Amino acid sequence: MTATRRTSSRPGVPSADGVDVLASLLDTHGLTTVVCGRIDLTPPWRLESAPTDLFSILLQVSGQSHIEQKTLPEPLVINAGDILIRPRGKADGYMHDGSNPPTATWRLSVPAPGDRVPTPRPLRLARDPGHPVSSVVSCLLRMGDAPRGPLLDSLPELIHIPTGTTSRYTGLRQAADVMISEAASPGPASTRLMSRLAEILLILVLRQQADERSGHPGLRALNDPLIAPAIRHMHADPAYPWTVAALASACGLSRSAFADHFSEVVGISPGAYLTEWRMASATKLLATTYTTVDRVAASVGYRSEAAFRRAFTTALGCTPREYRTRTRSKALPRTDLRSRPVTAPSGPAGTGPATAPGPSPARCPAGNPP
Repeated sequence: MTATRRTSSRPGVPSADGVDVLASLLDTHGLTTVVCGRIDLTPPWRLESAPTDLFSILLQVSGQSHIEQKTLPEPLVINAGDILIRPRGKADGYMHDGSNPPTATWRLSVPAPGDRVPTPRPLRLARDPGHPVSSVVSCLLRMGDAPRGPLLDSLPELIHIPTGTTSRYTGLRQAADVMISEAASPGPASTRLMSRLAEILLILVLRQQADERSGHPGLRALNDPLIAPAIRHMHADPAYPWTVAALASACGLSRSAFADHFSEVVGISPGAYLTEWRMASATKLLATTYTTVDRVAASVGYRSEAAFRRAFTTALGCTPREYRTRTRSKALPRTDLRSRPVTAPSGPAGTGPATAPGPSPARCPAGNPP
């Protein structure tokens, strides 16, 4: 079905001028770099990692990495200069040098909250100093506990950017080159610089995903002229009593054409998207302000605290007050690879591969571990 746009004066609808939806998503989800550094390996090697709920960025500096994953028909080869983004994790993946040893030679641990080293240094996992080395820069980024919503959850399981195609991503090659250089020879404030570079690189990749014309629902909605105005309106003022008819009018479409096209491009209905955005906005207010729950409810479009509490509990599995208490008990500082070094297992590397980093499901955050 195709939708055609018609003119509408949109009386009484709040302005969405200047609203940057991608920026508001990242701001609400609190994008932070957890760990970032360089790893040098000599073959044969097989690298596994503990399960995480984090975004992963991998820059192949030299040599090759082979990604094994059950969802891949064959190993994915990452060559020097390539970039690999893993927005979501699966418990069926690991990487190796091409020889695919039967068990892990190295296993990465996810840094614990509170670990911190001022300046990252390259981590050399070399058994034979004279042997050719495969080098990677690896970064993990966290996106808070808020529901990611369909725009971010729709990202591909793996985003592989071969070195010959980075010109399609404005600024990506430059950011990657600076990150590789800094990881090889860290200078003052290197941890902070690497964190910023990792976030810049991820944003550039998300921009490119929004420009994709693959036909799959997701970030491409941000550049769809028929529904992007509605998304900007919802992000600009989640407290407004939006209806499908009002959003359709803001886009200059009939109600039915708008609803059909929105569901096709975003992946869920306009009403479901509005609810998810309201819950995400509420999590930020609960985590970062002392605004009372009834005022948080009003600020995201609920006249009744009870109705808001029911919707919030359904979405995140805990009440707003529980969410606030548990979120504030969690420390999420930046760290680096040296704070939780890679160690060689003393015996067999376990019975199965570790998961790759991936997204955080909508849930109430757990409190501090005992």
